[in-house]
Amino acid sequence: MKLQIENRDRHGLVYDIAQIILKNGINIVSMEVIKNITYLETAALPCDKEKFIIKEIKKLSNITEVKKIALMPRYKQYQQMQIVFNTISEGVIATDKEGNAAYINKAARQLLHLPESNIIGKNVQKLVPFYGLLKKTLCTGNSFLNHEVFSRESNVHYLVNVQPVFDETGELFGCIALIRSIDAVRKIYQKLTAQPVTNFDDIIYQSDIMHLLVKNARQYAGSASTILIRGETGCGKELFARAIHNASPRLNNMFLAINCTAIPDTLLESELFGYEEGSFTGASKGGKLGLFELAGGGTLFLDEIGDISFALQAKLLRVLQEHTVRRIGATEEIPIDVRIIAATNRDLEHMMQTESFRSDLYYRLNVIPLYLPALRERREDIEVLARHLMKKAAASINTAISDIDGAAMKKLMNYDFPGNIRELGNIIERAVNIAAGSKIMAEDIVFDFNRTATGRQHAQTNEELPENLEAAMQLTERNIIGRAMRKYKTSRKLGAALGLSHTSILRKMKKYKLSFEE
Repeated sequence: MKLQIENRDRHGLVYDIAQIILKNGINIVSMEVIKNITYLETAALPCDKEKFIIKEIKKLSNITEVKKIALMPRYKQYQQMQIVFNTISEGVIATDKEGNAAYINKAARQLLHLPESNIIGKNVQKLVPFYGLLKKTLCTGNSFLNHEVFSRESNVHYLVNVQPVFDETGELFGCIALIRSIDAVRKIYQKLTAQPVTNFDDIIYQSDIMHLLVKNARQYAGSASTILIRGETGCGKELFARAIHNASPRLNNMFLAINCTAIPDTLLESELFGYEEGSFTGASKGGKLGLFELAGGGTLFLDEIGDISFALQAKLLRVLQEHTVRRIGATEEIPIDVRIIAATNRDLEHMMQTESFRSDLYYRLNVIPLYLPALRERREDIEVLARHLMKKAAASINTAISDIDGAAMKKLMNYDFPGNIRELGNIIERAVNIAAGSKIMAEDIVFDFNRTATGRQHAQTNEELPENLEAAMQLTERNIIGRAMRKYKTSRKLGAALGLSHTSILRKMKKYKLSFEE
């Protein structure tokens, strides 16, 4: 029998209730008391006996209501806690101060592959791969946050937080561990760092050479083999890598890109392979997950692979051969499942001859070669790319621009574009900024360093040919400002259009002896 006894406060009420139960020879299982309510649980009683006890309790002074309930408050709270803890995706394990399991939720059993049999009260030393962290917390009372633990038995990587639990006197009586699989961490990282999805349909072209290239790349996407993308700077190597990933069976997992030239060699190693806590001065507490592990199940894009050091090449070769990675300062190899797409603009064959690039690594990377042509090798794509880039730039800079004049397009078609599509994008954006009407005109097309298709410098005005780089840059700046002044008739509007402050524009106009009147 379980009763909820509502009452007004008075001394001795609990004692009086207990006396009624004892006089009738009934065993009290538990009692809970909160303000104005007493909860009573007894052994099971016959129906008539229950009615008699309730009637006797109601006779007591200050009793306002007596009713039967299904669950005692403490057990009801426990059931609610069970529902909450078994709903969350994180594993939860609570132990006493000896390391015996006090509570384990459903997610923890699944993540750790724990047996279905009841293990509450049993020591978790042989059950969890992070028992060392639990033991440290139980011995020191310290917390350990975001520690990465690898279980060789289950071939699973975990992120673990361990917190001590103290009683009201401040004495340690156990700990709680929160567990996540690295897969869950990857998904969170992917959600936070999500970038626009790139597909093959986003690649702009109309040339036969690009049609064949995209067709082949689509076919390569279904494989797990390593791809080596070759091509000049600015021709879209990362764009192709992303499109391949998003057309592959790995599209729902991570795509991570790293530029191997942008990071010093020592830091690049720790970024790729990760490290253990204390492996070097400045290492993060708990260690760090490397990109090979973080990209597990997905794709890792290694841009400018030809620029990594000879020593790092050897370590990368081992990863490709063994499909395992060893963190800096670690003794164990961790299995990985990641597809490698590498890219370079370097002549790797020549580098092998000069022994600056390992031939064995070259053959591991060059399983599927993909050569991206330079823009000058597919001139029929210049017009469609230019119009696409114009619409994109106009939408954010100058919505009045709607077309490219025929003479301007001819000027683009006759240029070699040493910077490829990236340079074309810069030229078009520059033209959108300075164009005076609704069309980009020939005079709005300003090439970097005023190069022609043959790469020779020439002056686009009647001024003398500059003799050095600084003079050439000043001439280009003067021409851009001068053309923009045709459209923007105040220095403030001119500065806003060119991304300069009002005072900077006035200073440059004075420097180049430019005025709106002229």
